[in-house]
Amino acid sequence: MDPQKDKFLKNEFLTMSVFGGLGRSGTYSKSATEEARKNFRNDLRDKLDEISREYQSMVTEEEHLSNIRRLSDELSSQFSHCLKNGRFRIGIAQKALNLYLKYLWCVNLIAPPPHCPFDSIVISHLPDCKDLNWTSIDNIEVYSRLVKAARRVAKDKPLPEWELEIWLNGVQSERGRKGLRKSRTEKRHKETSLGPSQSDIEEKIGAVAIGTIVRPGFYATGRDRYEISIHKKGSNLLPHEKYIRNPINIYIGNTLYEAGVHETGAGVVWISSVLYKKEEGRIVMGARLIDALAQIGLRWKDKVIIKKNEDGTFLLEPYNDDTT
Repeated sequence: MDPQKDKFLKNEFLTMSVFGGLGRSGTYSKSATEEARKNFRNDLRDKLDEISREYQSMVTEEEHLSNIRRLSDELSSQFSHCLKNGRFRIGIAQKALNLYLKYLWCVNLIAPPPHCPFDSIVISHLPDCKDLNWTSIDNIEVYSRLVKAARRVAKDKPLPEWELEIWLNGVQSERGRKGLRKSRTEKRHKETSLGPSQSDIEEKIGAVAIGTIVRPGFYATGRDRYEISIHKKGSNLLPHEKYIRNPINIYIGNTLYEAGVHETGAGVVWISSVLYKKEEGRIVMGARLIDALAQIGLRWKDKVIIKKNEDGTFLLEPYNDDTT
């Protein structure tokens, strides 16, 4: 593979693996500063990259378990001051490492790894292990219990192939559920997509997308959940494909986020409620669209204007008659 392509893929895989391992896992202590969290994430990336080099050829079961233990113990020693109970737990360490190895294996950059990532989805397929929560595991013997149970269920199939099949089946099932819900979604967005004439706006300020902040529902806490419904005539400014999330880098105020652009079966384009804050090209934390919009004084039913910058990023601003 071309060295630059190799470097790009590994950088993306590391970002997704760190986010996949740490997201909603309760990794940090309540007193952990943002600087300490950032340093931890950077060191985790470095160690994942370092350990993965051992997997150019087949690695034994014992070597892989040792690598998970080492990743957990070394980062626990270095960052005990910002980790919950002073530990980077085994369950979270295995998820990050196994996920990164899965990505590398899928593009043939390493030999098949011994294990697969273990999370709640995989554990749901293990009848003997449904009492376990992967984020709480901090014992290599308990982790090995997951591995043994998975091998019993997978039978003769290697664990990476078995888990990949589970993941792909899950994606197909989710798309099927989305298909059943799409009519309701399309109706909702059509009802809230009315706005100023796109052609008039484009004549005034050039190529833009105009959207309306909609409120399709609420979070479990009772807070509003916002999305942005994009007016049809300007939607081609944004990358979109039916039933697929297309990521874009977008500035809201002075903060850069990764946002997901979606398209329904009827061609309605919208930006979803979940954002990822980015720093120095890396995702550093999850965020909510409602909070990002509040920072620039926007709320439900307000209109926004989205412009494309020369570097390929986008800029979201409030829309009003004085917008230029």
